[in-house]
Amino acid sequence: MVWPWCSQGCATSGTEHMDAIRIAIILALLSSPALALHIIPGQDVQSAINSASPGDVLILGAGEHRPFVVDRPLTLIGDGAFIRSDVQSPAITVRSDSVRIEGFSIAGVKRPSEEKFKYYMERYQGGSSGGTSGTSTPATFAGSLRLDLPNAAVLVFGSNVTLENMSVRDAEVGVFAEGLDDLLINESTFQSCKTGVLIIRASNVIVGNTGLIGCEKAGLNASNSRSFTVTGCSAINNTHAGLFFRNCEDIDVSGNTLSKNSEGLVFWGTNHSSATGNRADLNYYGILLADSHNNTISGNTLINNRRSEIVSGFGVGMSVQANSSYNLVFKNTASNNYNGMEITENCQRNALCGNNISRNMHGVRVDKNWNNLIYRNNFVDNVISAYDNQTKSIWNTTVGNYYSDYRGSDGDGDGIGDTPYTIPKGSSVAADYRPLVMPFTGEIDPDEILEDIKRYAHYNPEEGSTIRVNDSGAAIKYTTRRGPPVFEENTNTVVERPPFTPVI
Repeated sequence: MVWPWCSQGCATSGTEHMDAIRIAIILALLSSPALALHIIPGQDVQSAINSASPGDVLILGAGEHRPFVVDRPLTLIGDGAFIRSDVQSPAITVRSDSVRIEGFSIAGVKRPSEEKFKYYMERYQGGSSGGTSGTSTPATFAGSLRLDLPNAAVLVFGSNVTLENMSVRDAEVGVFAEGLDDLLINESTFQSCKTGVLIIRASNVIVGNTGLIGCEKAGLNASNSRSFTVTGCSAINNTHAGLFFRNCEDIDVSGNTLSKNSEGLVFWGTNHSSATGNRADLNYYGILLADSHNNTISGNTLINNRRSEIVSGFGVGMSVQANSSYNLVFKNTASNNYNGMEITENCQRNALCGNNISRNMHGVRVDKNWNNLIYRNNFVDNVISAYDNQTKSIWNTTVGNYYSDYRGSDGDGDGIGDTPYTIPKGSSVAADYRPLVMPFTGEIDPDEILEDIKRYAHYNPEEGSTIRVNDSGAAIKYTTRRGPPVFEENTNTVVERPPFTPVI
């Protein structure tokens, strides 16, 4: 992605990118001949905007100001400025490209839907001409109002927009952005909103160093968007998801803190994306993928994901579910969760590789899937290392996993146990035929994982097979069946995962 203010193009993620943007903007302001206009409380901000030329800078002084609409390329800086929004009356509306808004505190409004409907009924009149409706309320052209817009503190409909150092509280939506390209939200806080940031059909978006705290729905909710980076943010104590991406692509979530949410991070119908270096704790689900494909989940810390509001003590560090495929989950740490990691509900050709999974009730739980690879992981001091129920999972390629409760020997000293490790729980007859006798400490190459999926994930439910690598480590042995496999009823006692339904 090339941002308009970068002469040579900028990277799409990380603090270096945002620092470069900030420096470029400051230099542009210092070198620009644009007018800098100071506005004190009580002065008409909208009139000043209407009189400004593109590129001008408006500085709003300390105190309360009226809401305004930006319809031309301007920079507005709040120097202690405060704005109060109302029902369907955002504090700030951006309808122009190339706008920068910085340093405003906003009190939002969360009103019931009937208040919003009443607002529209008082203002709506059909027809093709203006005038009044016979009362003191001005009539509005038919179709010019949108009942689907939330009570947002900030509305953004322009491209190449920056929102920085913003503080928004108690809004139905802190920032609502739709149908745009190039948006930066940086060093801001959205607290006690219904949804902190709601973005629809956007591309080239960065949300950085921002707090999404105590929201009734999601801290950040993005749908039908692409090329989206979230970095250095804190999504804490949101009733549902901290970060929720639905039907998105090319999403990069890195270096964030996700704590005390129902779900820390959700990829729902989201593909070709990544989550790297995040910390997720005290959620029901640290990271959750559903109906999502070709994603990379690596280097995350997933600890203490245990809650008791729904099921006592339940929580999952990493969950891959609902027909997801070709997701690579590697080099993560999952510790002190109920299920450290899980793969459930008709998922295929995913890989858990090189993860450190310790002190969980179940290290890994797989349920009703096939052709998923679980290898090179370290299972240490879990109550139950692994749970395999109604699946055809592949627990080893040329090497398997390390289990701290493995009691076999390594007579030839090749680092692989002489006897298989039988997966202890679940209805499947599953085993790791090449268990490691020492923890895996090597490097992980994602391309090699994909090659392993192609090489070993050959199970055909209609033919049946024995998921076992032969002595050369080159193939899976197949046996012939006359019909599809019949799975046994699970008789093991286990706390089931509560059903998950996204809150839209």
